[in-house]
Order: sequence, then structure tokens, then C-alpha cells
Amino acid sequence: MSTVEISLIAVEVRKWDLEAQKINLLSYFVLDKNENNIVFDVSILQPPEMVEEFLGKMRNECTQKLEGEQGEEEIEIEFDNETFLRQKLYNYFKRITSELNNPRRRKGQPKMILTTHMDIYNENQDVSFLPKHIQFYVVLNWVRKYYEREDYKRAVEPLRKLIKVEPEYGLGYKWLARSLKKIRKYDEAMRYYEKYAEVDRSLDAYLDLAKSYRKGKIFDKSEEIYNNILAEAPTNKEAIIGIAQIRYATKDERYLEILDQLHKEDPEWLNEWLVDEFNFRIYNSEKTLLTPTQAAKFMGYKQIFELTQRAFKNEIPSHFNPSKARLSFYKEELENWAMVMNRYNCLGKKVELYPNKINFVESESNEKVAQTERNYPKEKPAKNNASSTKVEEILTQIRARKAERLAQQQHNSNQANHSNKQDATKKSAGPKKGKSGSKSETANPKGKNNNSIPPEKGASSNKQPRNKKKTKTTQKSEEEVS
Repeated sequence: MSTVEISLIAVEVRKWDLEAQKINLLSYFVLDKNENNIVFDVSILQPPEMVEEFLGKMRNECTQKLEGEQGEEEIEIEFDNETFLRQKLYNYFKRITSELNNPRRRKGQPKMILTTHMDIYNENQDVSFLPKHIQFYVVLNWVRKYYEREDYKRAVEPLRKLIKVEPEYGLGYKWLARSLKKIRKYDEAMRYYEKYAEVDRSLDAYLDLAKSYRKGKIFDKSEEIYNNILAEAPTNKEAIIGIAQIRYATKDERYLEILDQLHKEDPEWLNEWLVDEFNFRIYNSEKTLLTPTQAAKFMGYKQIFELTQRAFKNEIPSHFNPSKARLSFYKEELENWAMVMNRYNCLGKKVELYPNKINFVESESNEKVAQTERNYPKEKPAKNNASSTKVEEILTQIRARKAERLAQQQHNSNQANHSNKQDATKKSAGPKKGKSGSKSETANPKGKNNNSIPPEKGASSNKQPRNKKKTKTTQKSEEEVS
């Protein structure tokens, strides 16, 4: 009988069945310095019972796997640091059962397991005491947890730890470079693409580096790498179309010759690449900026939503600024895209463009801007006295509309306050002056003269009041008394 030790790395809940009272678990573990995984069900019971069932099934699954591979009769499975492992599993299963039996769950809300992943060793834990190969797979699990969910920002730090633990692991540099690129740290990403090519020395590594240089507008280095690849593999399509991309980006019309040749050799591959991968961005300032409204008119869409939906799916060339949440287009890029799509019939139908409609939208926008400039004073010109772009004109229009709304709101508020003040003045003045009139009326209810009134009171009624201004009500009451 031989003894084999396995090190559990992570446990992940794939799905659960509340009718059958079972959860389906995916377990990652290290065996013979290699990572393996096993999937099996565990019954939803009390946490101690779930721990025993889990460890028992792990032993059985690993034993069957090893006996099938090695052909040995008996193999005994032992767990690395089993006491610590049991405590981690107990806490994990306890949390799962508490989430399923949550008393605060709203009526009609389904039972859910929120904690679907459990690391045996946490990210903030020092794992330097573990063997080197165990450290590597522990950190690799941290990376996989974020990278596979496309949470690139949180994947960066585990990836830095990964290449520190294993500097010769090429994919670690590739994943780190890609994660940095996704969070818009392009310069640092390019350095790690270079390190990836240096360590891995594979065709994919050199293609990724050439692509990184091309997107960074370092066209000479990019083209040099593509040519080196073609020297060893003349039929490599990605390197060929990479050179076509460089020619397109630099406004070299010879890119169409390369695309024509690729279309003759493999039209399906080219069409798929043009639709999904080809970058129609032009890297120079001689471009006509279009707003989403103008681009929608230019491409014949009735609603802007139809255009923006395709833009966010990367089906048409567009530019998105996440810091300002602004989507923009360029007329020349859309024209080139439509020309290429029609030239190789990539979409199965002809793309129609309507340049005359852009002028209509522009004139309408300019008319509105001119109207706002007449109604509101112009802003101070910039120091460089540069002519305002279309985006600035639209921003001016938006600011003017906002100022108009605020002015209207302020005007309405002032009117309401003035009306409230008048009502308050009438209410405060009415009862006081009406009171003196009521006294005079009650003093002579049947029209009797004031001889019956005591001299003091009669004299006081004829006295001039402190407030020289008399209301009509007071004057009328005095006339009745007299």
C-alpha cells in the first residue's frame, strides 16, 4: 500500500438543487506537483456531516483516479494539514447553510448561495511557508478567481505575486499585460508583453507583442516583428493581416492588396477577421468628428439607440471615453469600414451611407447654437483663439439649455415667493384694521348716533390712528359710525 498526499487549494460551488438537497462542488488540489480538479455532489446537512462527506468523496475520487492511472492495487490518500483543512471546510459549509436558511430573506425570494468560492489560503495570508510548487498553485488560484470573471483590476496584484513566485511562467506575464491593458495602463502593459515574449519565446508571444506595439502606434517595431514571423512562417495569416493593419493606420492604400490576396486564399477567415478583429481606427488628426446623432443620420438609422447598440458591441468603429461617458465617431473611419464590408461582402448586404443628412443635422445644431448665443452672452474665448469644435458647440448648447432651465426655475420661485408675501401681508393687515371697524359697528349696531357712546370712547374713535395709511375697510367703518 502506497500513501499519497494531496493539498486542497480551493472549493467552488457550481450549482445547487434544493429539492434533492445537494450542492455540486468543483475542487482544485495539487497531486504529484501538478494541479488537478474533481467535481462531485455533497448533501446539504449539518456542517460537520458535510465535512466528513466531502473528505470521504475526495479520498474515493482520488483513489480511483490514481489506481486507474498507476495500476496499483491499494492507495491511501492523506490530506496536507488536515486539521486546518477541516476547520476551513466547516466554516465554509456553515456559511452556506446559513445563507440558505437566512431568516431575513424576503417573502417569495428564492434561497441563494452567495459565497460560491472558498480559498484554503486567503490572499492576505503569508504562504511563504508552503513548498514552492504549492505557493505557485495557491497564487494561480487567486488569479483565476478574478481573471476568469474579467475582474482585471483585482487580478493585477495576484498576478504580480504569481510572476514573483515563478518568474519563468510566461502566461503570468501575458495575463498581467492583458489585465493592465484592460484598466488602461498601456505603457506598463507593453513592458509586460515584452517580458512575455522574452520568457515564453513562442509564436503567440511575438504576435501579442507586435499587436501591442501596433496599438501603441510604434509601427516600425511592430512591422519588424511581423516580418520576422513571416520569414519563418510565410503563410501566417495573423502576421500578414497585421502588416495590412499598419498600412491602413498610416493611410497606405496598399493594405487593400493584402486583403485581396487573403480573400482569394481564404474568404471565410478574412470576412470573420474583418468583422470581429480588424481595427478601422485612423491615427491622425485629419478626421471629421461626428456626434451619435450625426453618425446615426449618416448611416441611415432612425434611432440613435440602434447605432449605439452596435457600437458597444464593436460591430462598427467608434470611440468611447469612459471618464466622460462620451461616445463619438469619425466620418472617414465609417466610410472605410463600409467600403471594406461591401468590397468583401462581409455582412451579406450592402452598407448604405447618407452623407447629405449630416449637413442637415449640422445646420440644425448650428442654428440652435446661434440662437443660444443671441439669448445668452458669449463665453470668454480661449487663450489660443482656436475655433470651437462640434463637440464644444454641442456642449455650449447643453450649457445654455441648462442655464435657461435654471433661470426659469428661479423666475418661478421668485414669483411664488412674491405671491406668498402678498398673501401674508393681506392676512396680517386685514384682521387688525378690521378689528377697529368691528368695534365701531358693534358700538352702533342699529344706526344710532354716537351721543350714547361715552365721551372718552367717542373721542378715541375720532382720533387719528398711529398708522397714517388707512385701508378702505377702516375708512368705511368710520363713515358709518359718523
